[in-house]
Amino acid sequence: MNKAVKTVSFIAAATMLAKVMGMLRDIILARSYGANFEIDAYMAASRIPLLFFDLTLGAAIISTFIPVFNRYLQKGEDRAASDFSNSFINLILIISGTLCVLGIVFSGALVNLIAPGYDTGVKLLTSHLLSIMLPAIVFTSLAYSFVGILQSFGEFKIPAVISLVSNTAVIAYLLFFNKYFGIYGLAVSMLAGWGLQVAVLIPSLIKKKYRYRFILNFKDKGLKDVFILALPVLISSWLQPVCVLINTIFASYFEEGSVAALELANRLYIIVVGVFVFAITNYTFPAMSKMSGRGDSDGFSDIADKSLRAMVAIIAPIMAGIMLLSNEVITIVYARGEFDERSVALTATALFFYSVGMVSFGANEILNKCFYAMKDGKTPMYSTVLGIICTVVFAFVLTKIFYLGIGGLALGASLSSVAVSGVLFYKMQRATGFLTGRKTGMFILKIIASTALGVVAAYMAKSFFAPYHIFIKTTVTAAVGALAYFAVLTALKTIPLPIPAKRSDKAK
Repeated sequence: MNKAVKTVSFIAAATMLAKVMGMLRDIILARSYGANFEIDAYMAASRIPLLFFDLTLGAAIISTFIPVFNRYLQKGEDRAASDFSNSFINLILIISGTLCVLGIVFSGALVNLIAPGYDTGVKLLTSHLLSIMLPAIVFTSLAYSFVGILQSFGEFKIPAVISLVSNTAVIAYLLFFNKYFGIYGLAVSMLAGWGLQVAVLIPSLIKKKYRYRFILNFKDKGLKDVFILALPVLISSWLQPVCVLINTIFASYFEEGSVAALELANRLYIIVVGVFVFAITNYTFPAMSKMSGRGDSDGFSDIADKSLRAMVAIIAPIMAGIMLLSNEVITIVYARGEFDERSVALTATALFFYSVGMVSFGANEILNKCFYAMKDGKTPMYSTVLGIICTVVFAFVLTKIFYLGIGGLALGASLSSVAVSGVLFYKMQRATGFLTGRKTGMFILKIIASTALGVVAAYMAKSFFAPYHIFIKTTVTAAVGALAYFAVLTALKTIPLPIPAKRSDKAK
């Protein structure tokens, strides 16, 4: 097994463990609160700091900092790289600190914006929780910046496990302290978890000889490049958080627990699809940035092509399986304590329709990284604007005209994701020419055929084992579907996991 496969495998395993811990956190959270007004308030309040970060800083850190920092390292300009990284981090601290203060001052107005359908009491609770959690913007900004530095130095393992720290903090609170401090203590534990993530990264930075200095040089060429790239990159990163915001606004007018159901379904959806997609993109993006920087178009296209093929081969059967077993999955994961049958029905409906967009979500993540590596921020920006417009239109049509409720909101988000991926595929094909021809067509047909036969086998197993315990029925159904899928892939001589390998720095 080569180094590339080992690294991606470790990242995938660490990400999987972190996602499992995140799922465990949500399971305990659902058991403790169910789908009621307190958890609605917490979900809305916890969404705002992350929304601030996603809309203003997140993509700028991940998608502009890494390419510029790598450019300095590739040229052997270590001092310039250090100056740039410190200027960048100090600027990020100033921006995130300012956002934090403004958010606390105007917390009431923010709650009215994101959850206009809440009654006065729930809005007040949401505002109080928001004031507690807003400093998470600062910790999140630092954590992402430190991760970017470590990944550029080839350190992927520590960044891959930091989510375990924050999830563990929240889980420990829910298990041992929730009965004493309630929902307010939960907000504090969430904030503490992000602070611990930053603390865990510092020893690795020291080991890599990184030294923090308080400098802020706006004349730094790298910082100027970040400014040029930042706006289109930021806008292009808005699709997922803005879609969640739009859905939260609409859902706040629905029955109690709708916001929590959407959030829990979305978290589970991100766990399932993200563990594989983010493992691939976190590893390949620095490599694609280097290849694009030195003009290695063949190497760039090879990694992009294999990344997309790997994603489709993994996500397509998972998408079908989640749709087939959405009610069973939600029941197994969340149905305990205060999480009753009504909560299960709401959340399962949202998960089913969110799952429609799994493959397109993965494609968007990979293709956006491809464009950023090519220093093209405009294409993702334009496609994201299209996606946001589609989300608003679909949300209105599917809930106000077809009355599909939270299912309509989730379906609208999925359809918007599909529209965006279509635009990105078209533009990437025009730019690079990969994923074309008979070979690609045959690969897609084989995946579709294998997935379809896997679903048929899984449906038959689900029907046969219907009288059995839900855990047995779900496990056997998933296993039968997976075995059938891989059996057909094997018969069709299709490799299901074409993991992209990092090319040598000497590659031309």
